[in-house]
Amino acid sequence: MSALENLEKLLKKFWRKSGQAHVIAAKHSEFVIEPKVFLGDKLNPEILKLLTLAYLANTSTQDSGTGNIDVTSEKLVIKTPKGKPLVIIRDKQIIQQYIAQRA
Repeated sequence: MSALENLEKLLKKFWRKSGQAHVIAAKHSEFVIEPKVFLGDKLNPEILKLLTLAYLANTSTQDSGTGNIDVTSEKLVIKTPKGKPLVIIRDKQIIQQYIAQRA
């Protein structure tokens, strides 16, 4: 199994554990609806959102103090250790949830 296939498998497992999986029950079987992990060369936005929420839930106030996370009322930026923007979030609900968590 290649590293990319293993990553896809783990992301699908994360998707199911997060409660996002939908199950369709038939008479003698069940089907789990899973997202396509990669859309072209980009990560599925719904999976990216779940990963970001999980990351933010496990960060400390020290992370935003050291410059790894910059937050304003308009956007939240997660940076690499070298300070380059890695993820920019403009979802107001996620931003407000993160600000409330830090308070």
